Amino acid sequence: MIDLHTHTTYSDGSFTPEEVLEEAEKKEVTILSITDHNTMDAYKELTNKKVRNKFRGIIISGVEITTTYKGETIEVLGYDFDLEKMKEFLKQNVLTFEQKQRKEYDLIKERYQKIGIIFKEENINYNPKIESSRGAFLEEIKKYKENDSFFLNSTSKESVNRFTREEIYNPNSPLYVDESSLFPPLEKVIEMIHQAGGKSFLAHTYAYSKNIPNQLLNILDKYSFDGLECFYTTFTEEQTNYLVNLCKERGLYMSGGSDFHGTRKENHNLATGKGNLEIKEEIITPWFHKKEGII
Repeated sequence: MIDLHTHTTYSDGSFTPEEVLEEAEKKEVTILSITDHNTMDAYKELTNKKVRNKFRGIIISGVEITTTYKGETIEVLGYDFDLEKMKEFLKQNVLTFEQKQRKEYDLIKERYQKIGIIFKEENINYNPKIESSRGAFLEEIKKYKENDSFFLNSTSKESVNRFTREEIYNPNSPLYVDESSLFPPLEKVIEMIHQAGGKSFLAHTYAYSKNIPNQLLNILDKYSFDGLECFYTTFTEEQTNYLVNLCKERGLYMSGGSDFHGTRKENHNLATGKGNLEIKEEIITPWFHKKEGII
C-alpha cells in the first residue's frame, strides 16, 4: 500500500514529518512521499536517522507546486527528483509561504472591496507565517446576509477548503480572485520538475471546478505532463476509472494519494482516505523501481 500525497507542518498539515512517518508505519505503508506545498523543508528532518527510522518503507521525494490554468489555481505533483536541485528551483521561482499569504490577502481584499462585499478588515486576523487569510475572510464575510448572493454555492460556507475551491479559485464564482500573479506559470512548473530529474503529475483533477476536468484533454495536449493522480480520497470509482483508462490510452504514468493533512482535512486519512483507498504499489512500477529510499 502506498501514499504519495501527504502534507506536514512545513506547509498546511498538522503533523510533523516525524508524525507522518509514524502514521505511515502504523498503517503499514510501503512507499510514501511527503508533498508539501512549494517547499522541500520537511526533507531536512528526514536526514536525522532517529526520525527516518520511524518508517521502514521507501520514501520518494515529492512536492506539490501551485500554479494556474486559464486563471484557475491548480496544483502539480512532482516526484523522484534531486532534492537539492528542486530546492534551488523553488527558491528562484516560488514565493515563500509568508510572502504568498500576505500578497493573497491584498488580492482578496482589493477584489472584495471592488465588488461590494461587506467586511470589516479589523476582524480578519490570521498569522501569515502559518495560516492563509482565506479562512479568516470566510468567517468575516459570511456574517453578513448581504453577502449571500455572491456565493456560487451556499455549501461553500461550510469549510475553508470548499470556499477556496468553489469560490476563490473558481473563475465562475462572483467571489473568484485571480491569483495567477502569485505563482509560476504551469509550463515553468513542469520544466522545474523535469530539470530536477523528476516526473510531473496533475494533482486531483476532480477537486477543482468543472473547468479543469472539462479541459483535461486540452491540458494534456498542450503541456508535457508525465502522468495523472488517478487515485485520490474524494474520487468516485467512475472518475478513477476514467483517469486510469486515459493514462493507458495516452501512455501516461499514474500516481495516487490521500492528500493527508493531519487534523486539518476530514476523511483524508493517511493511506486509507475515507476508509478504503488502499492504493497498490503496482500502479507506480512503470516509473519508480524499488530501490533504496531517497532519504
